[in-house]
Amino acid sequence: MIWALFSIMAGLGDAVSFAFMKRLGKLDTYVKLIFYNLITLPFLLFGFLFYSVPQVTFDFYIVIAINSVVWIVATFLLMKSLEAGGLSASIPILNFTPVFLLFISYLLLGEFPSFQGLAGILVVVAGSYTLHISSIKSGYFEPIKSIFVGRGLRMLVVAFLFGITASLAKIGIQLSNPAYFMFIHYLFVSLVLTILFFNKIKENKKQIKSNFKYFLVMGVAVAFSEILAGTAFKLTLVPYAISLKRSNVIFSVLIGYLFFREKHFKEAIIGSVIMFIGAVLITLS
Repeated sequence: MIWALFSIMAGLGDAVSFAFMKRLGKLDTYVKLIFYNLITLPFLLFGFLFYSVPQVTFDFYIVIAINSVVWIVATFLLMKSLEAGGLSASIPILNFTPVFLLFISYLLLGEFPSFQGLAGILVVVAGSYTLHISSIKSGYFEPIKSIFVGRGLRMLVVAFLFGITASLAKIGIQLSNPAYFMFIHYLFVSLVLTILFFNKIKENKKQIKSNFKYFLVMGVAVAFSEILAGTAFKLTLVPYAISLKRSNVIFSVLIGYLFFREKHFKEAIIGSVIMFIGAVLITLS
């Protein structure tokens, strides 16, 4: 069960990185996306203390390329959501990732828990209803509608895309190892983004310098999360690892309340816990 501990610790790393994404606020989104990757790279090298450099086939690099494109889109949308709202309003929607993974990992990996997972899906939906319960004064279906408009819809897309990247990451890890896959992924993404948006770096030099300490902490948190999550993917089914990694929603709501003084804490934490229970139920199916 070491994979379970690794998954939860990876969730904590995610929550810290999300908090620093939020802390960076209105800094250009492309700059945040570039440095999110660049600063993480050197810390990912620590993974090679536990894993060697493997020999890989061309298939590995195809997986890297596809995974990187999907991951860039997902992370960009995540950053946009955090710019528009708080941690407790955005991050809990990521609990839908295990729901999507029931089907994505079946198509890509042939992994599919039993249909008891449907109960978990209903619990996740119930939790998401609780998350938006304050809008019930406008109608009983308003909390559900809130998920499918604006930031809620954007985060649903993010949850779906992260389901794809999690499954592709497992394929890449099976073709190599966690340390090598994560390092090559972040290297590839960093190169692509830097080439495409180098002008953004030049335009935002002062902001980058003044916020460098935040990028540094974010890089440590991301590397910590990725190495642990990659190892968990290697040890168990992807839906299992991702469901426990979604403990990041509970950590994020707590951070949002303690450090950003976000409102609606009670409904956010109750809804997040319910959704997390649903995500775990899916993996136990």
